Order: sequence, then C-alpha cells, then structure tokens
Amino acid sequence: MKYIKEGKSKKLFFLLSFLFFVVILIWYGFIFEPNNIQIERISVKIENLPESFDNIKIVHLTDFHSDDFGKREKRVLKILENIDPDLIFITGDFIDHSSEDIKSCEKFWSELSGRYQGKVFGVLGNHEHWIGSPDIDAISKMLENNGISILNNENQKIFQGDEFIYLLGVDDPDSKKDDLPKAMIGTEENISKILLAHSPDIIDNLQGEKVDLILAGHTHGGQIVIPFIRPFWVPTKNQGKYASGLFKVNNINLYVNRGIGLSPCLPIRFNCPPEVTVIELKR
Repeated sequence: MKYIKEGKSKKLFFLLSFLFFVVILIWYGFIFEPNNIQIERISVKIENLPESFDNIKIVHLTDFHSDDFGKREKRVLKILENIDPDLIFITGDFIDHSSEDIKSCEKFWSELSGRYQGKVFGVLGNHEHWIGSPDIDAISKMLENNGISILNNENQKIFQGDEFIYLLGVDDPDSKKDDLPKAMIGTEENISKILLAHSPDIIDNLQGEKVDLILAGHTHGGQIVIPFIRPFWVPTKNQGKYASGLFKVNNINLYVNRGIGLSPCLPIRFNCPPEVTVIELKR
C-alpha cells in the first residue's frame, strides 16, 4: 500500500510539473515574447556614400499588423524617443487583415509621423493587398495624410545638405506587384541607393539593377525558431534562406527584419522576438 501511494504521488508530481511547464510555455510564447521588442543595431558599409550620410541613423520597422493603438505600438514610440533616428523606413503590413483596421490604428501612425515629420517612408505589404480595392487606396491615402511617404515602384532623393542618396520603394513582391525597373527610372548610376521591399524575395527579382542596401520584412523571422534548425514557417520562395538578419547577396546588403506584429494564423513567438532595427550607414 505504501508503494502504491508513493507511486501515485510521483505521478501527480510529474503531472503538475508538466502542466506548470505548459502554462509557462504558453505564457511565454503568446504573451511575453510577442511584446518583448528588441533593439538590433547593425552598421552597413556603402561605397560612394556621401560624406554627410556617414554615421546617419536609420530605423527599420516592419510588419506591425496593427489593429489598434496597443501595447506594442506604444512601446515602439518609447524606443524611438531614445534612439532619435534621422530616418524611419517601414517595409509593409501596416495593418492586419481588415479594412476596419485602417481607422483603428490611424492614431498610432499619426503620432509616429508627427514626431518625425518628413523622415518617415514606407512601402505596402501583402496584407494591404489582401483586403483589396478600394480599401488599399484608402490605406495609402491614410498613411500619406498622416505624413508617411509611400513609395510605389518609384524613387525619391533623400538630402543631407547639398548631398543626396536615392531611396527606392517597390510594391509588394509577394503579391507580384513589384516593378524595380520602374522604380529605378531617373536614378544616376554612381549615386548610393537603398531599396525598400516588403519581401526578401525581391533579391531574386533583380535583373542587373545596382542597389547598395535592401530592407525587407514579411518573414517575421519564422516566429518559432528552434536552435540549430531552420525556421519551419517562412512565407518566401527561398524556404527560409533569408529568414532574418543581414546577408550579402551578389555584393548587395540585404537586411530582413523580424517585424513587430504577429501572423493572425500563428499568434506566437519563440526564440524570435519582435525587433526595431537601428542601421548606421558607413562610408
């Protein structure tokens, strides 16, 4: 009888320990890590970078999937206060999945651009396209009205004093809306170029166009990353090859940001926290 009671006690202990572990894992993956925004700092060397752009600070944001002015959005604004960026580039998926998200998150985008007037640029992502026309036009208009310059297969000169670089932006490669040759029109060959694209798949769409740095998102870093194993969920045609981080591809710098928000189909992160990226340009 004594051994039976001890056996039951051990089983109960292991069962309770297992349930405790599961609860902690659920809390960590669904609540803690998705809100634990990390600051990633990198430096990128660019040939022919104008002297006035040396050491300039760019903040790269992506994949907010905003449906409200929530905890993550407020945390981003607080982080930006401490960074004091020279430029902010956003690579798509501003909203989540509904046209109703446009108005509900407008306050955040208005406050962001209001604090950094003339410094915020972006491109659209696949979630903007998923909700369809005419709502995608309403999204672009809302962002533009709130001071965020959307580059849709076009380029713009970014000035520092009398010197400038080209900022290029393509529409979403995942939706096959990108047109890089069109975005290159009017650019000079020997001037430094930064390209914004929602998906890192843009790297395979280059047809000899020379750019110095590509900033992309879309992957969320895989959201669930088991050490030493490639992320199992990365929605690109490269099977997770460019899941997150800095890559050198055919002498082009490609940075893939893990994003701020979550996929509505997979609202969990593990070993893949959201990020705000600070990029320092170097000559």
